[in-house]
Amino acid sequence: MLLLYSIGIGLVVGRLLGGRVRNLEQVRFRWWQLALAGLLVQLVLFADPVQTRIGSAGPAVYVVSTLAVLAALLRNLRYPGLAVLAVGAVLNLVPILTNGGYMPSSPEVWRELTGVAAVPVAYYSNVALIGPDTAFAFLGDIFAFPRQLPMATAFSLGDAVIAVGAVVFLVSAMRTRPPSARAPRPNPQPVRH
Repeated sequence: MLLLYSIGIGLVVGRLLGGRVRNLEQVRFRWWQLALAGLLVQLVLFADPVQTRIGSAGPAVYVVSTLAVLAALLRNLRYPGLAVLAVGAVLNLVPILTNGGYMPSSPEVWRELTGVAAVPVAYYSNVALIGPDTAFAFLGDIFAFPRQLPMATAFSLGDAVIAVGAVVFLVSAMRTRPPSARAPRPNPQPVRH
């Protein structure tokens, strides 16, 4: 959910700094199909009909879809902000990989958000509560949005870094002038003697 807020912030800041949303059309994201496929798999993975049936395959599907999105990000590092976004993705992937495909999550954060020290899902979730054997717990979901905000949830340091990268990317892309608006290069005239 932090990413949704950062997209909104990026669009507003980009506009306030003189950028144009239509300049985003100029972005040529390589391997966009791979990124889209990874994100769609995650969207489907957490939908109720799949969530109730995925069982033990859930963590592997989640990790593979996350790696697909990361690969697409790495292929596009030429855009400002995407290197930061990729660092955030790696910061999230480390605890997920070292904890069996689950993102460690603080029971205290969930207690603060819901009143119960438990992840509020009945079926598959990519989140597991932090315990004594949790690896890289400090990179897990240990922060929380204020409950008063819409879509308040737990988030990690990696999520925060991803959010910053998304804002930088959007602002930069919005402020980049399309090729047709750039000043034309002077056409050198042949010298005559």
